[in-house]
Amino acid sequence: MKFLLLLGLLLLGSLAVSGESDAPASGNLTTTPPRQEPAKTDRQRWFMTNLVGAYERAGQRSPKWDEPAKSALSLMAAARAGDAGVPADWLGKIATLAQSALDQGCTDPLVKYLAVRYRVGDAKQSDAATAKVFQSVAQQMDGSGYSAYLKFYASIRAAEAMKAVLPAKDPPEEAMEQVHFRRYAALESLIKAIHDPTTPEAEIYAMAQQLMDVAQQNQEEYPEFWGRLGPPLKEHWPNAAGYDLLRGKFYLHQAWRARGNGYANEVSPENWKLFQERMKVAAESLVSAWNKDEHDTRAPAEMIEVCLGLDRDRPEMERWFGRAMRAAPNNYDACMYKLHYLEPMWLGSAEEMLTFGRECIHNTNWNGTVPLTIVDAHIFLAARSGKDDATRQRYWLRPEVWPDLRAAYEEFLRREPAAIGWRHNYAWYAYKCQAWDDLNAQLKLLGPVNYGYFGGQEVFAKMVADAKEHAKP
Repeated sequence: MKFLLLLGLLLLGSLAVSGESDAPASGNLTTTPPRQEPAKTDRQRWFMTNLVGAYERAGQRSPKWDEPAKSALSLMAAARAGDAGVPADWLGKIATLAQSALDQGCTDPLVKYLAVRYRVGDAKQSDAATAKVFQSVAQQMDGSGYSAYLKFYASIRAAEAMKAVLPAKDPPEEAMEQVHFRRYAALESLIKAIHDPTTPEAEIYAMAQQLMDVAQQNQEEYPEFWGRLGPPLKEHWPNAAGYDLLRGKFYLHQAWRARGNGYANEVSPENWKLFQERMKVAAESLVSAWNKDEHDTRAPAEMIEVCLGLDRDRPEMERWFGRAMRAAPNNYDACMYKLHYLEPMWLGSAEEMLTFGRECIHNTNWNGTVPLTIVDAHIFLAARSGKDDATRQRYWLRPEVWPDLRAAYEEFLRREPAAIGWRHNYAWYAYKCQAWDDLNAQLKLLGPVNYGYFGGQEVFAKMVADAKEHAKP
């Protein structure tokens, strides 16, 4: 099979370990002292060195395009380092600057990457033409003198983009081989970045989390990837919360995979035993991560899922939820985990889900997208309201639904007036709830229309026509 040949070439000389072992993958790991996370000024210097400096050392340069290319990379470095002076529209500015360099004849793969990455925003939303660009950039990066850090991102975005354009059912084998090849290329680059003593722990964690999220789509890749990442992460970052957090998330995911989402009496004794064992490992790892860094918002959020899995009582779940929200008042993940805990099939009820969702609208201590939690509560309840589409659609016409959704979007946009893209969501749910006055108001405020969100131009046109038909005289 061609897939195995590709992997054999890529993994030559590397020994993978089985899924749940944290033992070293091979004897070629170097022993280095534990590393400490750099201060902010050091992070700024690191990003400048690894973006602008990388282009100066290894890029395909020319006076024709150096200025916009370096300006794009400088802006990206400042944004990634968290500089306060970065403009709000930095994503679009990077894409424009990089494209300007390309228009002048630039052939550098890093600049090409910036142009496509920040034009699309999310590689998983790529169309076929964009996926080909991502793939071409990754191939060009392979043969470049750029760092493993940059090659990682080129590969993982290419993998996401190529997967996005494949059919969910029975994708072509050759195309999936390329997706897998890119995932493994990202893995190899990440391992090299871990062994680079200058790479900040926060960057290592971000890369590892993204790769593991991608690998979750494949039941064989996921445990293999953790088996290869775990040992060097533990070696180089034994005192950092990131390793424990990743380990906890891995075992949490594997626990749910063993159990499934059915009722308890539908789980086999063997899978139930695996579920319990893995949940306990996840709990141990996440508590360890929390103890190492009580300001980190991620471990307490994941612990809410552990509370659900181990049937912990409501007060314990609320303690972890409170910790997560104090660490990050915009912690939408924590809200989603709590909403999951409160589902009727688990440890709550529809009434408790809605009560919590409404609290998220009005609690002024929380921010970000937290006020929109009630929308997810109604999405869940609508999906469970009936077996056929017509019954589920009628859920949105219940008199209590639209007031909740309208209040959520109004509160969110009051706090985040620049987040105009969310007006697409506001308009869509107004349409589902047949709130015609609100729909007509939002259609005027949409700005540039993302037709794909609505399902295409035809769907959007019908929505506009229906809104106009029901408009007040």
